[in-house]
Amino acid sequence: MAARLRVTSVDSAPEDLYEQVPFTARLLRKVAGPDMPDYWLAELDKPLSWVDAWASRQVTHIVLGTRHEGQTITEDFTRLTVGLAYVTDPSALNDADLSLAKCRYVAIGQMEAVSDA
Repeated sequence: MAARLRVTSVDSAPEDLYEQVPFTARLLRKVAGPDMPDYWLAELDKPLSWVDAWASRQVTHIVLGTRHEGQTITEDFTRLTVGLAYVTDPSALNDADLSLAKCRYVAIGQMEAVSDA
């Protein structure tokens, strides 16, 4: 069973994201990026709204990466500070490695584990 998470707060984020916190997601898989070997793709429980270039979009997946050296996201994490990016190109979900061109970095966030019980 995949680990679930809740983003409890964000910083340096677009105004429309602050209004949607907290939100929950399910970790899908770890992917290597050009600058880190351990990003994670996650599927949101409920899409986030995002205004990009004055057009409203729905975000269904996010990418998470740890902010502090020496920390990693594992399926048994409890609480972490992460960089948060929206997946803007759905083909990123099937790629072997993460292309940052298919994502949009949006915030620093605090996330915690969520129990399925």
